[in-house]
Amino acid sequence: MTVRQTKLGVATYLSPDASLIEEQVPSFQKAVQEVRDTGGANIVIDMKQVPFIDSHGLEYLWDLSTDLSSRGGSLRIACANETCKEILRITRVDQTIPVYEDLESAGRSFL
Repeated sequence: MTVRQTKLGVATYLSPDASLIEEQVPSFQKAVQEVRDTGGANIVIDMKQVPFIDSHGLEYLWDLSTDLSSRGGSLRIACANETCKEILRITRVDQTIPVYEDLESAGRSFL
């Protein structure tokens, strides 16, 4: 998995190019750790290229959201496909982590 990183305003945007599943979560964790090591506390995950998310990915997102909140930041999800949105809805993760249709809306939510 490759994770593109872009800093814009108060948020860092992470764009993974694979499913957030058990085998890929460690690669994603490494990219997130790089952001946290530089003091980044507000993260938007651009899920445009993420076709699926499993329980390991959901658990990591939940833990990441909790960790960022404890640091005074927060997590947002943007551009999720219908499958991922449905998974987030069914598991009620979307009630804890805000999900936005596009990157602009997610970024503006930090203002």
